[in-house]
Amino acid sequence: MNKRYTLPTFETAQLPVVPAATRKNNYERGIAPGDLVYITEGEKKGTVTSVFHYNPSNDAVLVANVTEKRITPKTTWVENQNSHYVDYPSYLPMSKVKLAGKDKDDEGKVSYVVADEIVLKDKYYDDRYKRWLPKRFVKHHSSIEIPWPNPPSAFEDDALSTQEPTVFEKTYELQTIAKAPVPKAALNQLRNPYSKHKKRVLSELQARRLNSPEMPLSVEQKIYLAKQASKPKKTYTNLSEEIKDFIGDKMAQHINSIDNPAMLAHLEALSRAKVPDFEKTIQNIEDESK
Repeated sequence: MNKRYTLPTFETAQLPVVPAATRKNNYERGIAPGDLVYITEGEKKGTVTSVFHYNPSNDAVLVANVTEKRITPKTTWVENQNSHYVDYPSYLPMSKVKLAGKDKDDEGKVSYVVADEIVLKDKYYDDRYKRWLPKRFVKHHSSIEIPWPNPPSAFEDDALSTQEPTVFEKTYELQTIAKAPVPKAALNQLRNPYSKHKKRVLSELQARRLNSPEMPLSVEQKIYLAKQASKPKKTYTNLSEEIKDFIGDKMAQHINSIDNPAMLAHLEALSRAKVPDFEKTIQNIEDESK
């Protein structure tokens, strides 16, 4: 259906979202505000227009003279707007535009060069953007370069701006544990040597604040503690030689019946493992036998 006959709406067509791992900024994509592009699809097909903004999330550009009729809520009205029905800027996918360059001959005649594809290479430092940028060439025509446009607005220094040479001045020192940040002789000037926090002795009030109060026991807790106290003390006795021989014979018979080498290696590793509870029990037995 032709867009000119469709009714305006609050909703807009959602462009596909580019995965975060594959997104590129406008410099990596070879596009910048102020560039000229040639529209290859839609109502404005065949038009050369300028770029206002590049959106890396959708790989789309906002260009001049490409709008859609929309109804805007009053909360989003701008200054001097007096109608809900407005022409709203619309994004174009990069697949629907091609980078263009303007050329002027000796007679002043203006012509445009439209690049089906571009190649980014030979980085250089662009003082206008204050960054390294690749040069843009028409693919298969390395002699045709499309220069980057001038930035939309040049930055002007004001009273609060820092001069460029001052930015590169080192005004800090690297902190390291090998060198104290404050001279030892200046510590007494920064700290109060007679502060109460430097005393080794605590007052009674400070001690009470540091130690939690003893909470009274409930009836259930008293009953539980009484039962635990009435139980006979657990005693540990060492195994007799007869029991040790019996357990050793049973273990030997079981191990000799295993043919799987992987199981034997597993049992060998288990025999070398230390069990904390077992070692604690052996220690208790040795302590009681003394």
